[in-house]
Amino acid sequence: MINEGANPPGRSSGYVDINCHILPGLDDGATDLRTSIGMLKIAYEEGIRTIIATPDYRRQYKETDMDKLKAVFERVKNEAAKISPDLRLYFGREIFYDNDAHEKIVSGEISSLAKSRYVMLEFPVDIDYETIAEAIRDISMDGYIPIVSHVETYSCLDEDEDMVEDLIKLGAYIQVDSGSVMGENGHDIRNFARKLVKNEMVHFIATDAHDCDDKAPLMKECAEYIERKCGFDYMNEVLYINPMAIIENDDVEII
Repeated sequence: MINEGANPPGRSSGYVDINCHILPGLDDGATDLRTSIGMLKIAYEEGIRTIIATPDYRRQYKETDMDKLKAVFERVKNEAAKISPDLRLYFGREIFYDNDAHEKIVSGEISSLAKSRYVMLEFPVDIDYETIAEAIRDISMDGYIPIVSHVETYSCLDEDEDMVEDLIKLGAYIQVDSGSVMGENGHDIRNFARKLVKNEMVHFIATDAHDCDDKAPLMKECAEYIERKCGFDYMNEVLYINPMAIIENDDVEII
């Protein structure tokens, strides 16, 4: 198992990013340690104080063995500590979901988020609705808590918040990318993401950062937008309280 280090932090003003591809050489995220360090510095400047590193798990990719994952994680965690002792790093996976992935989640072969009951599920953008719903039902029945990553990008939802609400009723938690809210992924995705935020149907905002340029770990502008539109309490929920519940393996109040 990967050593997470210190106990989770107490109340702070820092944001918590639960989806960040900051570990180098493991997926299509950071290409090298220099990029990882740059991402850490950007994240810290943006007000992020806690990061769950989430390298992709995809069956079609050659899986990295646990010893290498541990070594890469520890190296980046050490670099985070050099930037500031209050910049904390935890380990998880963003899991490209299929039947094989489901079996490996249940067996413990694929890591959950920060050793919690929460698992981050990703689907093809053209996935059908019933496949997402079935995955949520199956994962929930096995005792895990599914988080659907960047839900605003799935075409089957047809920009319909009622369909997202149905997923929530099935037991899903909803994660939206900060870049989507700010228009980095196109006008239609921005509008849908903002509609979900406005209706307080989002449980987590994350950066889904991959580099220091096009997909950098930017959070501050999105946080300010959410606070302006929905108030401080909701912004604090999606960027601190709910993400910290993952790290503490506690319950998140579902909407």
